[in-house]
Amino acid sequence: MDRTINALERRRVRAGVWQRTSPFAIVFFAGRTVRNFARSFIQLVAAFGALAVLIERIPAAVLAIPFGIAAIVAGGVLQYWFFRFRLEEDRILIRQGVFRKTALDLPFDRVQGINVERSPVDRILGLVTVSLDTAGSVAAEGQLPSVSTGLAEWLRTKAGAGGPARSAGAAGDDDGQPAGQVAPAAAGRAGARGEIVLRLAAGDIVRIGLANRNIVLAAAFLGLLSEVLQIGEDAVESAMESAEAAFQAADEIVQTLLVAGFVLSGLALVLAVVIGGAFLRYHDFTLWREGGAFRSRAGLLTQREVVVETAKIQQLTLSQNLLMRLLRGFRLRALPAALLPGQGVEGTGIGRTEVLEVPFLKAPKAEELRSEVFGSEGGSLTLVPQDGGFVRVSPHYVRALTLRISVAAALVSAPLLAPLLAALAGAHFADGAGAPPGEGFPAPSPGGGAAVAAALGVFLWWLVLVPPAALLAWQRWRRQAYLHDRDGLASRSGFFGRKVDAFLFRKAQGVAVNRSPLQRRKGLATLQVQLACGRVAVPYIDHGLACRLRDRVLHRAESSRRRWH
Repeated sequence: MDRTINALERRRVRAGVWQRTSPFAIVFFAGRTVRNFARSFIQLVAAFGALAVLIERIPAAVLAIPFGIAAIVAGGVLQYWFFRFRLEEDRILIRQGVFRKTALDLPFDRVQGINVERSPVDRILGLVTVSLDTAGSVAAEGQLPSVSTGLAEWLRTKAGAGGPARSAGAAGDDDGQPAGQVAPAAAGRAGARGEIVLRLAAGDIVRIGLANRNIVLAAAFLGLLSEVLQIGEDAVESAMESAEAAFQAADEIVQTLLVAGFVLSGLALVLAVVIGGAFLRYHDFTLWREGGAFRSRAGLLTQREVVVETAKIQQLTLSQNLLMRLLRGFRLRALPAALLPGQGVEGTGIGRTEVLEVPFLKAPKAEELRSEVFGSEGGSLTLVPQDGGFVRVSPHYVRALTLRISVAAALVSAPLLAPLLAALAGAHFADGAGAPPGEGFPAPSPGGGAAVAAALGVFLWWLVLVPPAALLAWQRWRRQAYLHDRDGLASRSGFFGRKVDAFLFRKAQGVAVNRSPLQRRKGLATLQVQLACGRVAVPYIDHGLACRLRDRVLHRAESSRRRWH
C-alpha cells in the first residue's frame, strides 16, 4: 500500500504539467491503427469481395506487407509523440492528433466510469490503459494508454469523489488532506478489491461459449474461408481424388460414417472457436462490490477491468436467448448514461463505452444484484422474465403486429413477385389478342392487364403471408409484458428468448404517451420512457394507466433530490 501511495504522490507532483505516457504506448497506437484498418477491410470484403481479389494477387500483397508494417509503426510513433495529457484538481486535459488536432477537457464529475485494460505487454511492464466513460457519449471519450496503475487508481478516486476538491486554507482533496496525498479510504480501495459478488467457473465459461449467438457466424465464416482460400489445393488435389475414389468404392455404412465424422469434425471446430473466444474474453471473470461501485475483471491475454458507480447506472437488462434458456442462465448488463440515438459527433475512433456485464448468472443472483443496485427503491420489481407478476399487454397488439409484419414481408417480396406475375399476364393477353371482345366491352390492354394481374398477385401473396405473420405476432405478444411499482418499471419483451429492462422512475429523461388509430378505438396507448442510455417502451396498455404512469414518472423525476448520474 505504501508503494502505491508513493507512486501516487510522485505522479501528483507533476499536476498541471503537460505529460506524455510511457513510450510503450506506441504499441497501443499501432494496434489501434491495425484494428481500424481491419474493421474497414472487413466492411470492404463484405461489400465488394476484395478478399478474393487479394488472394488472386498474393505476390503483390506480399510485397506490400513490409511497407504496411513500416507505415503502421510510423503512425504509432507520430500518434504517441503528439499525445499529451495534464492533470488538474477537478479535471483532466488531453491533447492528441497528428494532422487533425483534438482537445479534451473532461471534468471528473462527468466521468461515469474509469475502466482499465491490460494487454500482455502492459501486464509484463506493469502498465495499464485507462478509458474514461462519460454521460452523453456512446464511446469512451478519452483514453490514457500505457500509464501506471497508481495513476489509474488516483483517477478512479477522483471520479468516485464526484467533483472538484475543497479548499481549507490551502489546496486540498475532497477529504481535506493536502494535495499529493491519498485519503486512507482511497488508499484502501487501491489496495483491496472489496467484497466478491460473483466469480465464474470454467464450466460457466463453456456455457457462455455454447450459448454464443455468433456460433452460426463462426460456422459460416469457416465455410467461406475454406471456399475462398483453398489453401494447398494443388498439393492435396491428388490425395483428394484418391479419397473420393475410395469413398465411392466404400459401402453405404462406411460412407455414412465418413460423412458423420466430417460433420462432427466441423462442429467440433466451430465449438472450439466459440468456446476459445469465450475463455479469451471471460477467463477468471470476477465481480466485486466496492463501496458504492461495482468492478469486474476478466480476460486471458488482455485483461479488462470495468468500474461503474452504482448511482450512475441508469438501467438493468437481463436477457436470455434460446440457447441460454436451455442452459438455464441469463446475461445481465448494467447500462450507464450513453449517447442517445442521432446525437453526438462521428469519427471519434476511440472505441465504444464499456458496459458492466455479467455474461452468465442464475436468476437468484440476478435478483440479488438488482436489489443492490436499486437499493431501497423498486422493491416490487423483478428481472426474472418467468416471474408471475408480469402483466401481458392487450391482445389487440397481436392484430397490429400481424398487419405490420405481413405488409412489410409483402412489400419486400413484391419487387421479386410482381415482374413474374406481369410476365405471365402479358403472355396470357398476347395469346388471347386475336379473340373477339365481348359486345359493348373494348379489348383489354396487355399493359393494363399485366399491371392488374401483378397487383392482384401481390394482394393474394399478402393474404398467404397473414397466417404465419399472425403466428409470429402471437409469439411476440406472449413475451410482451410489464410490471411496475411506485418507484420503477420492468418491461419484458422477446421472441424465442426473453429480455427484461428495469429502471427507476427518477432516472427518466422524458416520457410520452402515443396512440395509433387502432389504439384510440380500443382505448389503448403506448408508453415510451426516455433514459440517458436508451428508450423503454410498453405498447398497448390501457390509456388511463399509461397517463397515470406518465404523471408518476414525471413527478418522481422532478421531485427526487438524488442525482440521476
